[in-house]
Amino acid sequence: MVRFDGRELFLPTAVDAYVENCQLEFDGEIVAGDEHPVTLQDLDHRWAPGANLRFVTDDDRRAVVGDEAKRLARRLFTPRLGRVGLFGRLLDALFQLSVIIRPTTPTRTTTAAALKAERLGISEHEPVCYGRVIRAGEWVVLHYSYFYVMNDWRSGYRGLNDHEADWEQAWVFCDPGSSKPVWVAASSHEHTGGDLRRHWEDPELVRDGERPVLFAGAGSHALYFQPGDYVTRIDVPGLRWALRLQRWFQNLLRIRDQATERGLGPALGVPFVDTATGSGREVKDWDLRLFEKDAAWVEDFRGLWGLDTHDPLGGERGPSGPKFQRNGDVRVSWADPVGFAGLHGTPPPLTADTRVSEEKLGHALDDLDDRIKRRGRLLPLAEQISNSTEIQEESKRLTELLQQRSELLDLQRRREFLPEHAPDIRAHLAHPAAPLPPPVGSGWVLALWAAASIPMILLSIAAVIVFESLGIAGITLAVGAGMLLLEQVVNRRFQAAFRLLVLYGAVVAFFAFVVGGALLVSRYAIGGLLAAGAVVLFVTNLSEISAVRNARRQK
Repeated sequence: MVRFDGRELFLPTAVDAYVENCQLEFDGEIVAGDEHPVTLQDLDHRWAPGANLRFVTDDDRRAVVGDEAKRLARRLFTPRLGRVGLFGRLLDALFQLSVIIRPTTPTRTTTAAALKAERLGISEHEPVCYGRVIRAGEWVVLHYSYFYVMNDWRSGYRGLNDHEADWEQAWVFCDPGSSKPVWVAASSHEHTGGDLRRHWEDPELVRDGERPVLFAGAGSHALYFQPGDYVTRIDVPGLRWALRLQRWFQNLLRIRDQATERGLGPALGVPFVDTATGSGREVKDWDLRLFEKDAAWVEDFRGLWGLDTHDPLGGERGPSGPKFQRNGDVRVSWADPVGFAGLHGTPPPLTADTRVSEEKLGHALDDLDDRIKRRGRLLPLAEQISNSTEIQEESKRLTELLQQRSELLDLQRRREFLPEHAPDIRAHLAHPAAPLPPPVGSGWVLALWAAASIPMILLSIAAVIVFESLGIAGITLAVGAGMLLLEQVVNRRFQAAFRLLVLYGAVVAFFAFVVGGALLVSRYAIGGLLAAGAVVLFVTNLSEISAVRNARRQK
């Protein structure tokens, strides 16, 4: 069962109706979809990376009118920047400014996609779930896949990205001995490993009877085990050195990363709030469709399922299919779901084996040994007869008996080393995602400070460049440092106050170094750009806060 946000525009749907209303492009040229509809059969081995489907055309975007855009607009209920730290806000500012210069999904694509799906009746059908049952390692795996017409996380909820089409996944790992579910795993952005799964008996896993319940992020469709707001930190490859430096600094001073304690992951990364409150529709009656065996659109098509914007960061490009990554490689989650969920080395519990007593196990082994001896005596006789068929049959039977004996010996050995107590079902969790705690007090003072902090830093740098006045920058940054300490104290993060103050100084020193080089180039041009960027960020952040307050009043 999946519970969605009340503002969600897109629910899991069938791929065939979507594909039939797409254009198929290859290297930027339309190869199908204008005169003859694209079908699932057209998505085969001919299309390597470089091909992509396109659901929303330029005409679809131009047809969107203001009233339709207002009708489909979502309302924000939480000030996002007030929930993350200073360095997260700095990276967020860089991300916001990068959207201006890098290729992203065109504006009004979300509205056009929602209107087109509504007009074609795609969104009116019962939500669709694709699935397969496989034997992976020692597990029986139930693999569920969900397809969405659009991921509108950025335009709808101030998240990381927008892209046409979206694939999300979930898995249930069952014990082959008893057929009972043991683990549930759910996809969440680009994360992998044990943090994505919960034990069937884990109290964090919400269940409705014998069905696990997942909570989908608004717009992102990432899946979580508990309702709430989550901070997702996207690792920035160019800043991994800073992340290592930060961890070394924390270990040196024996400071626990409070972001990690709350399951927010690394403190250095672009932070985005993912809302998965489950306040909207609950889907429990699925149109369940098994992946067709050898279906070309699953097994062979390596193109993208949405518009390819050629975004160098990758986030604004359409996704690949359920089996392949964007570069054409097979997804680990498809080929090795056990490894993807961090289950290698974790065998299924011996639920079926515990019913076998030690005495019965010993008798079964003695019986097998006798049968193996008899077969061992018969095999030379078959060789003397020179009957090749008889030899093959006797050899096959003997091999089967030896395999059965090996399995029983393995079972006996594993039973000897069974733990006296039940294993810790949460021992595998390193940095599990956890909902954000409610903000302290009203949160609006901190939200305003969060909106103004990074523009303040940029204005300080601009003051140094334009007016060549370190005094102005010093006063501004001193006020900022004081507000930073107040932010940590109000949030009761006393250890983090000292750590972030030191890192704040390091950032100031870094920018001072950069500014020193910039002065040799053109102080007015660079200073003007920084000031303009600060104003844009401040106005954008204030508009978000205003939208949140208005939405709360209307609610």
